[in-house]
Amino acid sequence: MLTPSLTRPLVMAVFIADAYSLALHWIYDHDLLDREPIDPDQLHAPLSHWHGNKQAGDLTHYGDQAWHLYQFLQQHNQFNAVAYRNSWARFMRHYTGYIDKASAMTLQNISQGIEPAGSESTELSVTGRVVCLLPFVSNKHAFLEQAHALAAITHNSPSTLATTEYLARVLLDCLGGIPAEEALERELHSLPPALQHLVAMGRDSAADDTRQALRRFGIACDLQHGLPGVAHLLCRYRSVPEMLQQNALAGGDSSARAMITAAIMTAQAESPELPQHWLPRCWPETAI
Repeated sequence: MLTPSLTRPLVMAVFIADAYSLALHWIYDHDLLDREPIDPDQLHAPLSHWHGNKQAGDLTHYGDQAWHLYQFLQQHNQFNAVAYRNSWARFMRHYTGYIDKASAMTLQNISQGIEPAGSESTELSVTGRVVCLLPFVSNKHAFLEQAHALAAITHNSPSTLATTEYLARVLLDCLGGIPAEEALERELHSLPPALQHLVAMGRDSAADDTRQALRRFGIACDLQHGLPGVAHLLCRYRSVPEMLQQNALAGGDSSARAMITAAIMTAQAESPELPQHWLPRCWPETAI
């Protein structure tokens, strides 16, 4: 049974991960990152120009979309793909933050009446967003169905849908008490061979330095880079704060890696270690 008391900490982990990642998100200067330019115990304004006027405690554009989803779910107490897509499109047409390619293409397709409207993006970022569904579903089957439907709204490519389902299955396994390393192996059958190889790359790098491993995989937005990064982080770390700190210093699309990884790590933790001072400003104090 997926109860809110069991699943809400996972949602909190997603937003903590995104808020923490904002500071160094989309920084690709390895020399700068290796100088560790921020206090690792605090939230910071972004160093990258891509995030405009955002401040410490804000979310990246990934987090903003996840927060809009979470507010939608709180209002309606359920997920309906048609109603949500309409709400998402209205939100994004007036959004003043960064609009990623998947969102831009989806909005263009909607405006032109192209169906299905979801882009063919192969970026990893949507995998963290689906965690917001968990407190609003009653069983695992419903979560997997809705995660697929949600991802397809903006990331309607076979590889992204397969990766989303795979990581959602891993998340559920961890909620059921299965360690992340075992869950990664247990659910490989849901991935095509090329994506299975990416998971194996990450799993086999668990003993390697995180910055070196993630940069070797590539730190850009595509799941070809992000999926082995997630597997590495899950197999290497037991502490969510330590994982977030080291992941951020690897650079690139740190938020996409962090959001889903933090949720899975929280799912397998008996006492989740989620620093309250890393919560974003949008998170209401009454929800802590």
